[in-house]
Amino acid sequence: MATAPIYGSSLEEAELRIKNLKSKFAELFDGDQPDLFARSPGRVNLIGEHIDYEGYSVLPMAIRQDTIVGIKKRSDSKPLLRIGNVNDKYSLCTYPADANQEIDLKNHKLGHYFICGYKGFYEFAKAKGFDLGAPVGLDVVVDGIVPTGSGLSSSAAFVCSATIAIMAAFDAKYPKKEIAQLTCECERHIGTQSGGMDQVVLSVMY
Repeated sequence: MATAPIYGSSLEEAELRIKNLKSKFAELFDGDQPDLFARSPGRVNLIGEHIDYEGYSVLPMAIRQDTIVGIKKRSDSKPLLRIGNVNDKYSLCTYPADANQEIDLKNHKLGHYFICGYKGFYEFAKAKGFDLGAPVGLDVVVDGIVPTGSGLSSSAAFVCSATIAIMAAFDAKYPKKEIAQLTCECERHIGTQSGGMDQVVLSVMY
């Protein structure tokens, strides 16, 4: 990740976060390091608040706080999706590498938001005729500093950064307009009513 053009005066803080993410990744995954990083910021609304899914106009704006995802593809006989977090209060989540799996909405876990991106990406790739081949495992560590439960779209920042990371891991490139629509549909897998307001600003700022 080229941090300087993105973070500017917050570069030192961002570099420390990347360093800590790499350290956590190595701790969780047998000394391995991420193949790549993706990020997506939180957002505030200047006009409107979650009225986009009724067709009304809104004016969101990206903020400095963001979510960073480090990801690595694996080649295992029984591929798994393993999602960790730099914050120790979140335990490692493990899922099968199966895009058709259902998300257990009654048993909430932070890793569910990654699965939203995983499922949505596979659905979108299939609709585009993109052959992803046999399922592969993914190791992931997340560092999010968008405050949760504050109306700053921490969940959307996670889903957007996760989806972008998955796209990059599979070397899939789509126009930003399509990424915004894709990530909007991804978050609906967890039951969120989403009209695209968050995803438009978060996806184009990655």
